[in-house]
Amino acid sequence: MIDRAMNALGTPYRWGGSSPRHGFDCSGLVQYAFKTQDDLELPRTSRALSRVDAPSVKRSELQPGDLLFFRIRSRSVDHVAIYIGEGRFIHAPRRGTTVRIDRLNDAYWQRHFQLAKRVVSEA
Repeated sequence: MIDRAMNALGTPYRWGGSSPRHGFDCSGLVQYAFKTQDDLELPRTSRALSRVDAPSVKRSELQPGDLLFFRIRSRSVDHVAIYIGEGRFIHAPRRGTTVRIDRLNDAYWQRHFQLAKRVVSEA
């Protein structure tokens, strides 16, 4: 699943997008990356993903494959990313950008971080 997400690096952001051919938004990238998990059905939006019945994870206990949720422009979760290890995550940030890797300890992301969930036991 991490490899699948990493293969999307550089793909343009597209609102509602969920494929390398058409681009990705943040939750579309999650859907695409986790498609290899046959028994896992994930909702399509970041807010709905944040409400999935899965264990919450402390930042100090993050593992690759955990989902990271952020609140950027609204009063509830509006962005999701996939933790890839070593304090880094992959995501489709916003219009005008591409799928990229950022660091969770950057001040911007620390300020907007809300929670993390483990939707699969192993990445």
